Amino acid sequence: MSNEAPVRAALREYLLKTRKQQPTAVDEFWVPQSHERADLALIGRELCGYEIKTERDTLRRLPRQAAAYGRVFDRCTVVTAPRHTKAAVGLLPEWWGVVEVSVNGHVAFEQIRPARQNSDLDPETLVRLLWRSEVQSALVQLGVAVPASATRGTMWRLLLARAEIPELRGVVRFALRRRNGADARIPSRRFRQEVLTDVN
Repeated sequence: MSNEAPVRAALREYLLKTRKQQPTAVDEFWVPQSHERADLALIGRELCGYEIKTERDTLRRLPRQAAAYGRVFDRCTVVTAPRHTKAAVGLLPEWWGVVEVSVNGHVAFEQIRPARQNSDLDPETLVRLLWRSEVQSALVQLGVAVPASATRGTMWRLLLARAEIPELRGVVRFALRRRNGADARIPSRRFRQEVLTDVN
């Protein structure tokens, strides 16, 4: 099988063609805390993550990726070469979707199992997707006074105290869709770990 790049490009085209409402597609979507990166994310009414495992890949990192993605994505799907399908199904939670990919002159996809709704989102990880200006804007929209000296960690905590998960999901999706696609990838050199216990 070919390498990941052409498979990802074909997957993006395939997914966008099958969506009634055009979502935003982001390659190498960074997941907070773990610093894992989903190969592709679609941001629309839901935040959906896709992990590609070609013939050249192993499944060694898949359990760790599944745990990380489950903290932020509403639905997740593994896109796997046929030789990995059975093992991937055994490694993943039942709510993950499974799509088999084959390359024989062109890239083709076959759905093995549809993705279901993730019921175990982690709000403390989800809120970390927001940049300082984004969380500040969200708080202002909610009528929360934000001190000028407030750190991003302080504002994250304020938003967590004010917004339930459904509202937080909406805030995050709105912010992500407004970003430039390249910026949404969040290159590694642009972020650092911040802890929610920091009150400076």
